[in-house]
Amino acid sequence: MRASLFLLLPTTLFTLTTSLAIEKRDNHAWPKSIRSFYTAVSNRLSTIPPDTLSSLTSATCNLGNPSMPTIPDLPPVTEGLTLYHVAIGRGTQNYTCDPKDPNSIPVAAGASATLYNTTCMSSIAPLAMAQLTGSALSMPTPKGNERLFPAQAFVSGQHYFTGPAPTFNLHTNSHNYGIQFAGLLNKVPVPEQMIQPGQNVGKDGSKPVPWLKLSSSNALSDTAPGVVQQALSSDGSPVEEIYRVNTAGGSPPKTCDGMKKDFEVEYAAEYWFWGR
Repeated sequence: MRASLFLLLPTTLFTLTTSLAIEKRDNHAWPKSIRSFYTAVSNRLSTIPPDTLSSLTSATCNLGNPSMPTIPDLPPVTEGLTLYHVAIGRGTQNYTCDPKDPNSIPVAAGASATLYNTTCMSSIAPLAMAQLTGSALSMPTPKGNERLFPAQAFVSGQHYFTGPAPTFNLHTNSHNYGIQFAGLLNKVPVPEQMIQPGQNVGKDGSKPVPWLKLSSSNALSDTAPGVVQQALSSDGSPVEEIYRVNTAGGSPPKTCDGMKKDFEVEYAAEYWFWGR
């Protein structure tokens, strides 16, 4: 499968073209979060070999040999499926607590994240790709009007929950990659040796949430009545499996001591979509 240039990560495209503009403009012309965002990404890009950067700006990229991160006990992609889409998710994992019992364990209550398109980068620059979730977690997410420019133009969609079902809404004003309702197949904790402060641990000390394998076939039919339960790939085939890998942050504290009834923990993750 081949994908066009607009499928590149927005940070890669815009950083290559706007870094100089940011330097030339009045410091107050760009919101602080945007300036810090591109400064950090520019530093990351400076470690990528020149030939790789040249490939990133070519007209197309080859997705025929993708290399999705994996860990022990996480089942592989089902044979016969091909890569359809890859995105970096940046948002929050949500939890609830019993305010009357500080020793109780926080209960997961869904998630909310913006998905940024990294389809081409996942194939062309996997080493750079591997650093993105940690980088994304370390930087503030632009809010309000700041989200509209410049990275918003390359947003894949939104991740949230529809009842108990993880939902991936890849339908925006600029494209329609479908809406995916998923169900859990496998959940694997991140091995302790892979947990690295400053890389995949949040500033609040939150450890990376587990890696997941999801399947659209497990979506609950009564979750969203009347809504198509599968996203369709460019050739009309359904997306069948979704992986959440290379997670950063998002895990709750061990107990509810000192926590509000409802609270959020910031996280980032790679989401890989596979179909036929």
